[in-house]
Amino acid sequence: MPHRTIFHENEEDTTLGGRISMAREASGLSVADVVKRLGVRANTYEAWEADRSEPRANKLVALAGILNISPPYLLSGLGKQPPKSALPERQIAQLKTQVEQLEQSLKTATASLRQIKKMVNKMK
Repeated sequence: MPHRTIFHENEEDTTLGGRISMAREASGLSVADVVKRLGVRANTYEAWEADRSEPRANKLVALAGILNISPPYLLSGLGKQPPKSALPERQIAQLKTQVEQLEQSLKTATASLRQIKKMVNKMK
């Protein structure tokens, strides 16, 4: 484990909410997944990630377990952290999905354009 101090190297992990958000994303879970497993309302959880409120100790410990990190990491940034490599892989998968969706949209738009051109040509 790399040497960590209270001075964080990553801007995202300088707050409790930032660490919660980063760990959730690294675990590949959605907000809905975490909320369901944790038994809290979505707006409550989202307030934690946005640093508008903080979880009670029992929820913080349960959250750490769900996210497969240590409670001290959530509190201070020290301890078992989310894996760094999981986040880029998840982002790549999301980008691939977006590319596939865009390609399908482009095919649909191209087919619609051809139909419109045919209709215009028939009207001439």
